[in-house]
Amino acid sequence: MLHTDFDPNRTAVINPAEIIPKLETMPENFIGVFSHRIVDEYVRRLHGVEIAHIASCMGDMPIWRCTWPDGTVFAMVCMLVGGPSAASVLEETHAMGAQKFVVFGSCGALDHDVTAGHILVPYAAVRDEGTSYHYLPPAEEIALEPRCVEAVEKAFSSLRAPFARTKTWTTDAFYRETRGKVEKRLQQGCAVVEMECASMAAVAQFRGMPFAQFLWAADSLSGETWDKRNLSALGMDDNALYMEAAVRVFRYL
Repeated sequence: MLHTDFDPNRTAVINPAEIIPKLETMPENFIGVFSHRIVDEYVRRLHGVEIAHIASCMGDMPIWRCTWPDGTVFAMVCMLVGGPSAASVLEETHAMGAQKFVVFGSCGALDHDVTAGHILVPYAAVRDEGTSYHYLPPAEEIALEPRCVEAVEKAFSSLRAPFARTKTWTTDAFYRETRGKVEKRLQQGCAVVEMECASMAAVAQFRGMPFAQFLWAADSLSGETWDKRNLSALGMDDNALYMEAAVRVFRYL
């Protein structure tokens, strides 16, 4: 199978550092958000300055330099959906100079007890996608760096915000989340599903860079039919909490 065709050679034909120049204005801290509404809101509030962009055939995705009220400086990007795209954002911004990565966005609930808006901190991801297999040897799961998981937990604890650790199912095909696969992932210990965690964690492990992630529960696959719940809100209901937590994570990384 192709997923077993891992090549440990660290030099590829195209290497990010060879084609993407360092950026003097790129902060050490990076926040990736799977919500254009949250990014737009905080670029406005923090008077963010565009310092670069992620280029794609869909158009350029701005990279914003922002400063939090406590003085923390970070780059912020609206993340591209899907493992390959999200991995590329991490690769390219790391080549520009970003060193510490915090990413957050929504996920789908597999477990009926995971209510809308529930904050989840993934400690492991089932690798049901393709990108991670190009960065790491084949395995069913990937564990996120424990100290990065703990940094997220400390951030939410300091805000007195409830959260739960979780294993997540990273898939490439949300239109193929069949009932049988949902049941299988539940048996594997997954409470939620999304499309990027395993891929980004693999990139971070391969490049040796701190990567932390948290999720909020949006839609639900736990019932007989799909429930959209708060998916269309794109996290705006609790955006202040998410952004404050993301910035605080850097204190503990």
